[in-house]
Amino acid sequence: MPGSLGGRKAVPWRLRRRGFFPTGESEARPDLGGRISESTLRGIRDRADIVEVVSDTVRLSRSGASFRGLCPFHREKTPSFFVHPAKQIFHCFGCGEGGSVFHFLMKTRNLSFAEAVEDLGDRYGVPVQYEKGPAPERPQEDLYRILQGASETYRELLRSSPAGKGAREFLRRRGISPEAEQEFFLGYGGRGKDILDALAREGIDPSRAEAAGLLAPREGGGYRERFRGRVVFPIADARGRICGFGARAIDESLPKYLNSPDSRMYRKSSVLYGLHQALPAIRRERKILVVEGYMDLIGMWQAGVKNVVATCGTSLTESHARAMKRMTGDVILLFDGDVAGKRSAVRAGGPLYAAGISPLVLFPPKGMDPDDWAKETPHEELSDRIARAIPLMEYIERAAGRKYDLSRIPGKLSYLQLMGKYLPWITDAAERHLYVQRVAKAAGLPEETVRDRLRGGEKAAVPVAPGIPPRASSSRPEEDMLLGLLCRDPSLIEDVRKDGVEDLLEGEAVREVVARLCRLSASQEVPDLLALLDDEAGEEARRRISEQTLRADMSPEQSRRAYPEVVVGLRIRKKQREEARLLAEIASTKDTAEQGRLFEELKAVRNERERLVQERITLR
Repeated sequence: MPGSLGGRKAVPWRLRRRGFFPTGESEARPDLGGRISESTLRGIRDRADIVEVVSDTVRLSRSGASFRGLCPFHREKTPSFFVHPAKQIFHCFGCGEGGSVFHFLMKTRNLSFAEAVEDLGDRYGVPVQYEKGPAPERPQEDLYRILQGASETYRELLRSSPAGKGAREFLRRRGISPEAEQEFFLGYGGRGKDILDALAREGIDPSRAEAAGLLAPREGGGYRERFRGRVVFPIADARGRICGFGARAIDESLPKYLNSPDSRMYRKSSVLYGLHQALPAIRRERKILVVEGYMDLIGMWQAGVKNVVATCGTSLTESHARAMKRMTGDVILLFDGDVAGKRSAVRAGGPLYAAGISPLVLFPPKGMDPDDWAKETPHEELSDRIARAIPLMEYIERAAGRKYDLSRIPGKLSYLQLMGKYLPWITDAAERHLYVQRVAKAAGLPEETVRDRLRGGEKAAVPVAPGIPPRASSSRPEEDMLLGLLCRDPSLIEDVRKDGVEDLLEGEAVREVVARLCRLSASQEVPDLLALLDDEAGEEARRRISEQTLRADMSPEQSRRAYPEVVVGLRIRKKQREEARLLAEIASTKDTAEQGRLFEELKAVRNERERLVQERITLR
């Protein structure tokens, strides 16, 4: 009957709230009053993926540790636009435009800073708080409420409708407990009219449900329900909002699995199923277990493993890897124990190593998937096996050693060639050196021979961005160098402040950066350069920071060693300016006594400059 679920009274979706127009009509946005809280900006910086955001506009390809593409801000044929995922910054070496993820949205979509923050907060599940209260509601909030309402309808269909009997029996056969069913809010997609009826009951335009991914248009007009006849797995973002669905057939229908189409809210290349439920355990244990399927995840959860996430019908991507890296560097891959599962684990290594994660790997016994294994293994044994997961690169090396006959030269060469494909993934120099030693020992070759054979891969692993143009000549090279050192090691600002370096600077942009960093250091143990970018930094200062951050190729230790020489260079520059001023004053005065005084001052300045020059020589 209309307005019911298999004879049961339907639960209203409660979608109508201030500013919500179910038909998709827009309303004028209220003025965004108040300053956005620093905790909001910090939360978005921690969660946002600048590569993912920029990729919506620019086609990017990997270039060392960065990504490269054609600049969206000026016409060019050779890519000079770079995005650095670890530093969360972009810069174009052609037009000079640069900044943080907020500035990219501001420039490409003509948004204010507050609007860019709201957009990213909405995208990455960070509530935007203003000093005067919460942010105004955004238009796409209605889609989240539609998805939430659909999730409740699916849940009720599974729980108690006659149509959901087959789905309930399927879940029981698969060993899904009522507790897990409730925890992950599993549902049933109905027979094809339940969501349409609910939309009509709530007065919601079906086109909005199509935008949310619930409906698909029919060729002859109207809509069909995307997940009808399937068990439905709601997918939540990190904030706990339903952003999409996965669905599994309960019979022999194809495809077996179906997902929501990509939208502003749901991107299967970046969302991780179960992340919202797993976050407390991930924060507590500081590690993530990754499986490939919804059922595998629920099986592990029922076995007491709570820090588990799953990809949503896609291979693990760099976006997934970067999202995990922001939470922890300890990632364990638990894929099927068959050939396909092992190949998937190896493929996942590329994105994970690129994100700075050296993953571990673990496989169930042959012929089992993680769900089966979790059901048949006591919790203590399962935990012990997870704790004994081995490095993925070690697994790859062992498999390569078994694949080839290392007692014969052709086998050694094939083994070396295969390892040459994977060793360049490793970005940590010490880890890479240890595996080079291991490969050399297995092949019976000197380490240098292995390095020579792998030199192409070694170069590919160097964390730089090929294609960045050389530094242009500068009238103030010491100031450029100081800015580069601060970009690499912001903690140097304390030394800068104590040494009175701000008084040595001539360029306005660098003076602004140093002054702002000094103010930030008063409230932060180590000032955040991205916070500086978002703190109303001037256009030139922002461009200089983004350029120097991308160029920064020193370690913090190297930066600290280079700092004293840079400061001495700045003092020499200041003395040179004083000399030029004094010479100009001497030339312009006819007073003999004044000339004598100026000559004495000039002599003292020259003596000090020469002393500083000698000091700089000793520092080199």
